[in-house]
Amino acid sequence: MMVFSAAALPRKALWLVVTLAVSAFGAGSARTGSGDDVGRALRISVAETVDEVHYTFTGPNSVAFDWRGTAKTIRYGRTSRYGRVARARLATPVPFSSAGPFWEARLTRLKPGTAYHYSIGGGGDHTMATAPTRNFRFDVEADVGDSRNVGSTQRQIAADRPAFVIVAGDLSYGNNEGQSAVDAHFNDVMAWSQKAAYMPAWGNHEWDSSGDDLRNYKGRFAIPNARASPGAPSQGCCGEDWGWFNAGGVRFISYPEPYTRATWSDWQSQADRVMTSAQADPRIHFIVTFGHRPAYSTGYHSGESTLASILNTFGDRYSKYVLNLNGHSHNYERFAPIHNVVHITAAGGGAPLEPLKSTDSRTAYRALHLEHVRVNVTATAMQIQAICGPPSSTDGSSCPVGRVIDSYTIRR
Repeated sequence: MMVFSAAALPRKALWLVVTLAVSAFGAGSARTGSGDDVGRALRISVAETVDEVHYTFTGPNSVAFDWRGTAKTIRYGRTSRYGRVARARLATPVPFSSAGPFWEARLTRLKPGTAYHYSIGGGGDHTMATAPTRNFRFDVEADVGDSRNVGSTQRQIAADRPAFVIVAGDLSYGNNEGQSAVDAHFNDVMAWSQKAAYMPAWGNHEWDSSGDDLRNYKGRFAIPNARASPGAPSQGCCGEDWGWFNAGGVRFISYPEPYTRATWSDWQSQADRVMTSAQADPRIHFIVTFGHRPAYSTGYHSGESTLASILNTFGDRYSKYVLNLNGHSHNYERFAPIHNVVHITAAGGGAPLEPLKSTDSRTAYRALHLEHVRVNVTATAMQIQAICGPPSSTDGSSCPVGRVIDSYTIRR
């Protein structure tokens, strides 16, 4: 018989021990289970413990779930009676932030714009939804990490009840803070990631130093319509450097990190075709790009002139292309439309703020404060709101937590 101390078990595992024990022996029953029954219940409870749960849109009628633990199945359906089961596969490339194991399960043949119940490994009931087909809300954050400010921001995002969250790079800072920060990040975002899709772009801290690499991230996501970029690091190569998806009447296109000089020119060529199809599709009303590096910035990191030239060309060519979202400079900044495109730096996810370095007459609003961005989308407009986050020691301005500090609406 295996004996476990309750103090040694994680909270989720302990909850499953109690649940399974009651189920096995009967709530309120005088029947007593044998020692073998108790041991079996405890072993099951530990085996079915999961964390780091999140999911990604992979198409209009499909999603992919990722988690850490030894649960290998996910039940799902339109009600909590489920009715369907998907078996997970070990994640590839294999994340190395901890022993894992890490799993990924693909759910297909779903109905677009529809809510579903699910349960991983016999755990609690949760709800998620496929990519929206009508009006919706999404949130944006970047440069997150695992500092004490992260939890507050994730709870703010959860309270917004978005359909999905764009995280525009520098997810965990595992290269600086150690591999435990990677696992901490994916647990921190569970405030919202069990109910809202997690749609990432990679940042420099995911790949450009020896302390971390893209295996920890590509192994945890299934990027929709994934594309490979030239020059991608061998660790985590090849594929899932960027992708695109539709939500409601919006096409979202991510852009990759500039691994080499060839990376962004290759992206321009491929993304041009994706934008052409969106421009010609009457069901698409807006085109949005997102990635880590800014095309324009007065923050600690200057704008990338190569990227700016590419996005300017797209803005002149495609009337539906109206918004670019990025991180990298740890501040908030919104520019007036440049070549018809509004550029927003939303890098207040939790990492320490960085000083502003310059000015630009095209800056409409900027703030040196933690924040996240909330966007409400209809067929005719996108209402953008920057939401004040928790205070920090490097603030350049003050605002009440949760207050809208900047607002702008893009209309058709």
